[in-house]
Amino acid sequence: MLAAAKARAKKASVPFAITVEDIGDIPTHCPVLGIKLQTSVGNSGDASPSLDRIEPSLGYIKGNIAVISKRANTIKNNGTAEEHEKIAAWLRAHAATI
Repeated sequence: MLAAAKARAKKASVPFAITVEDIGDIPTHCPVLGIKLQTSVGNSGDASPSLDRIEPSLGYIKGNIAVISKRANTIKNNGTAEEHEKIAAWLRAHAATI
């Protein structure tokens, strides 16, 4: 997860200044959608853990990352109104911690 995030940061020209310790423990359930997270070998699925940048423009920095489901990360691009409302509520709750 860390190596993939570093590659994405380089490609997107955003800061990358995190370690494995900054990621912390991977939760059992997505904190955004509540679905059970499932690791997979090879291709990742909607329930796979994914490293999110809470505020994308800040990059991968301590305090601006969270492990959420791949689906929650994807919703930012193509989700339903209900799914976006769940993400908005989660982001509002965590915005003060950045």
